[in-house]
Amino acid sequence: MERMVTSSVVFGMVALGIAGGVMAQETKTLQGEIVDPASYLKDGRHGLEMEDETYEAVDGGQTLALLENGTGNLYLLLGEEAGEDPNELAYDYVNTEVTVTGIVYERGGLRGIVATSIEPLNAPQAPSEPSAVPPAPEPVLEPVDD
Repeated sequence: MERMVTSSVVFGMVALGIAGGVMAQETKTLQGEIVDPASYLKDGRHGLEMEDETYEAVDGGQTLALLENGTGNLYLLLGEEAGEDPNELAYDYVNTEVTVTGIVYERGGLRGIVATSIEPLNAPQAPSEPSAVPPAPEPVLEPVDD
């Protein structure tokens, strides 16, 4: 009986500890580089020269992360539901500067983001309206007398 009470108390403390460390989720837009978090955390490596190694890591099952510009904060990319691929939106942008919009979570010093959109930071802007310049008129050819 005493063992059961102790187990219940421990379980309750663990549950409170888990729930108590959560920051409120909020939608944010962040800018930074999509990186392999293992290479970054272990060796500080990131940048375009890491592209092949990052693809190898992702293809082997590594989850990508966003290394935030200015702060150096690392946000793991998360799936919204269990079984979803968190790398789906980021795969084409490894080791590239991007803008990520999504829901940010933090617990125990670890940050994550469920991305709803990822765009390259220096994406070319599409023209907002087609050109209003009318096409040039066709030249009229007249016969020439010899």
